[in-house]
Amino acid sequence: MPGKKHESGSKPEDYPSYRTRLFLVITLIFFIFIVLISWTLYVFSINQVITEFNNSRQQAEKTFISSAILTEYGIETFDAQYDFLLQDRMLSFIEAYEDNRHDPSLINLTSLKKNISSGVPGEIELFMINKSGVVEFTTYERDQNMDFSQFPDFFSSLTLFLQGDKFKSDPWIRDFYDPKLYWKYGYHPTSDHTYILELGLRNENYSLMHNQMLSSLKDIIEDAMNIPNIVHLEVYDKAYRKQTFWTKNITLSLPSVTGVLTREELTNLLNQTFESKKSFVIENPQKNQVISFQYVDLSSVRSLSGSERSFVGILVFSKEKIEEIILYYKIGFIIITIISLVLGLVIAQYLSRYISRPITMMTEDIGIIASSSLSHSVRGTGIRETEMLRHSINRMVASISEYIAEIETQKKSLEHELFLRENAEKSLASANKKLTQLSQITRHDVLNQVTSLQLYLGLIPELEEKSEISVYAERALNVVKKITMLLSFTYDYEKIEEDGTIWQNIGEILDQNQIEFSGRITITHTCQNLEIKTDRLIKKVFYNLIDNTIRHGETADTVWVSFEENESGSLIYQDNGFGIPEDEKEKIFSRGYGKGTGIGMAFIREVLESNDMQIIENGTWGEGVRFEIIIPKDRYRIIQRMSEN
Repeated sequence: MPGKKHESGSKPEDYPSYRTRLFLVITLIFFIFIVLISWTLYVFSINQVITEFNNSRQQAEKTFISSAILTEYGIETFDAQYDFLLQDRMLSFIEAYEDNRHDPSLINLTSLKKNISSGVPGEIELFMINKSGVVEFTTYERDQNMDFSQFPDFFSSLTLFLQGDKFKSDPWIRDFYDPKLYWKYGYHPTSDHTYILELGLRNENYSLMHNQMLSSLKDIIEDAMNIPNIVHLEVYDKAYRKQTFWTKNITLSLPSVTGVLTREELTNLLNQTFESKKSFVIENPQKNQVISFQYVDLSSVRSLSGSERSFVGILVFSKEKIEEIILYYKIGFIIITIISLVLGLVIAQYLSRYISRPITMMTEDIGIIASSSLSHSVRGTGIRETEMLRHSINRMVASISEYIAEIETQKKSLEHELFLRENAEKSLASANKKLTQLSQITRHDVLNQVTSLQLYLGLIPELEEKSEISVYAERALNVVKKITMLLSFTYDYEKIEEDGTIWQNIGEILDQNQIEFSGRITITHTCQNLEIKTDRLIKKVFYNLIDNTIRHGETADTVWVSFEENESGSLIYQDNGFGIPEDEKEKIFSRGYGKGTGIGMAFIREVLESNDMQIIENGTWGEGVRFEIIIPKDRYRIIQRMSEN
C-alpha cells in the first residue's frame, strides 16, 4: 500500500536460490535412482550369499544324519558276529522255561546262569521281562524291578517284539549308569508271549574291539563332515553324555566354541530335542555362528533298542566368510553411490541453469514491483506454471489471514511444549533430590565403616597373638565387604528415575537385611506375601531403620515387622530397645537431630512421602520403638505364591 513501509526479517541473499534448490532436487533424484538400483543388486546378492550358506548348512545336516545312520548299521553288522553265541545260549534259557511249565518262579536262575556261562569268555546275566515292561526275575540285582515303561519308545518295541517268535539282539551298548561298562543283549519271546527272555553279556575284550570299530568309523565321519563353514560337531546320547568320537575338534568343548551355551542351557536344549524328536536351529550373534541341533532317529535300525540309542548331533557353523563377502558388497555399494553422486552433480548443474531461467526473470520483475513500482508488469515466460504464479500474486493479501491463524496454532503448540518441558524439569528436580538423599546417607554409612576399618587396622600391629590378628583381620574384611555393598547400592539406585515405581517384596528385602546384619540382630516378619509399589530406595528405608535399632536401641536384639489392613495398609516395625521419649517422637524426623548425623530418619520420611506414604512413631518409652508406615490401598498387594496352592 502507498505510504506504508514494508519490512522484511532477512535479506534475499540469506535464502538459497531457486536454481540452487533445483540443482539439489535433480541431484537427489539422480542419486536416489542410482541408489535404488545399487541397493536392489546389493540385497539380491546378499540374499544369494545367505541362501548358499543355508543350503550348505542343510546339506551338512543331511550328510551328518545319513553318515550317523550308516555308521550305526556298520556297528550293528560288526557286532552281529557275537549274535550266534547269545542265540546258542538262549536255547538253554528257553528250554528251562518250557520244562518248568512256563512258571519263572520254579526256575533256579543262579544255577541256570552258571550252566549258560560255562565256556563263555565273559560274564552272562539273565533277565525275564513281563508284559508290563518290568524286569520281574534276574540274576543281576541292580536291575531287579527295572521298569522299561518309563522309556516309551523302547517299551513300544518290547511290546511288539513279545508278540513274535524270533531272536533279536542289540549291538554293544554303554551302560546307563557306568559309562566305562558295555553290554551286548540278546532277546527272545516265550512261546506263550508272557515274558521276554534276555541274556546280557559283559566282556572287556569284546568292548575293546567295539571301541576300536568306533575309532575306525570316526575317520569316515570326519571325512564326510569336511564341509565349508562347519567349525565344530558334538554328539550326545539320551543320558546327555558326549560321544567324543564324533567331536570334530576334541580339544574344544561346545561351550568354549559357542561362548553362550552353559551346561544347564545345553541340557535344556538336549531335553527339548529328545522330547520333540525334531531338529532346530538357533543363532549365536555373539560369535557370528549358527548352532544346529539335529535329532538322529535310530528306531528304524535292526536292533531292539534302536529308539533308545537315538542321539542328538550339535553342529556349529561359522558365518565369518559370509560377513566378509557382505563387507565387500557394502564397499562396492558405497563406491557406486559416490560415482553416481558425482555424475548427478554434473548433470544437475546443467539442467538447473536451463530450467531456472524463467524463474530468475520473474524474481527480477517481482523485486522491481516490491521496491518501487506497482505498475511494473512481470515479463511473460511462456511457461504455464510461472504464468499461474503471476496471477496468484493478486491473491496474496487474502492469504495473510490464513497465515495468522497458522501462527496462532503454532503458538498453542509451543505453549504445550513449554508445559511438557516444565513437567520434565520437575521430574528431574525430584530425581536430583532423591540422588542427593542417597548420596548423603550412603556417605554417612561409608564414613562409619571407614572409621571401623581404621580402628581394626590400627589395632593389628599392636597385637601379639596370631589368633587375635586373624580375628581383627576378618573383622576388617567384613567392613570392606560392607563398604563394597554400600557402593554397589549407590550404583543400583542411579537408575531410580529409569525404573520409576515397581512392585517390591518386603519379605525378600527383610530377609536380605537379615543376611547383611547377621550376628548383630534377629529380624522376624510376616511379610512373605506383601508387595508395595515404590522406587528402589525402599530398601534403604529398612536398612536405616534396622541400623538405627542397632546403634541407638542399646538393649535391642530383635526386630519384628508385621502388616495390618484397615482403611489403608499399615506396615509396623518394632524392636525391644528403650524406644523414643514422647517429646522426641516428631523431632527424630528433622534433619540434624539425634546422636548421629541426623540424616537417617529425615531421609526415611522423605523417601516414603515421595512415594505417597507416611511414617509415625507411636511406641511406648521403655518398651522399644514402634514405627507405623501407612500405605495407600493402590500401593500394596498381597500375592499368592505357588507353594501355597
